[in-house]
Amino acid sequence: MDLGLKGLNVLITGGTKGIGRQCAEIFAAEGANIAICARDSAGVTDTIEALKARGVSAIGRGVDVADKHALKSWVTDSGSALGGIDIVVANVSALAVADDETAWEAGFGVDMMHSVRLVNAAIPFLKKSKAPSITLISSVSGREIDFTGPAYGAFKAALVHYAHGQAEAGTDGHPRQHCFARQHLFRGWDLAEYRAKQQGIV
Repeated sequence: MDLGLKGLNVLITGGTKGIGRQCAEIFAAEGANIAICARDSAGVTDTIEALKARGVSAIGRGVDVADKHALKSWVTDSGSALGGIDIVVANVSALAVADDETAWEAGFGVDMMHSVRLVNAAIPFLKKSKAPSITLISSVSGREIDFTGPAYGAFKAALVHYAHGQAEAGTDGHPRQHCFARQHLFRGWDLAEYRAKQQGIV
């Protein structure tokens, strides 16, 4: 399938495992250039080699996304190395599902603030892109009460709200914002339709 992504530059946090790795593989299969980060430097190296085997440019770095300065440096350096940024995917989660203060602190520092900081650091590059896009990985736990703890669900819901707010304000060349939660996709351009369906209007 040709999604028109060939030659675009994509940044993905947590790109060595799970959803992040699958995102990297799919973008690479479409011909996009990839920059990934993860705490496991060895995993980053292995993933980069696998992505390069698909014939695209791939770079990466061992980064703890809870470290504000390290994250910003990775974004800036990746944008410079790739020659720009077209797409960012905020994928990392602390997976803090306990019901204690530690989970709240981890969820805020990783799930929430890494996403905000990634977006803020990438915006100068995205504004120069012809196809700018931001994707935040949320969870159905942000909409439903399930096996996870209150902190996890609260911050996943906060990501949806953050994406909606950014999308509504996103005019004059600002990038499209997506918030993906497994079977649920919240997109800025059909926010009105989504709200109408929620209210039973359509």
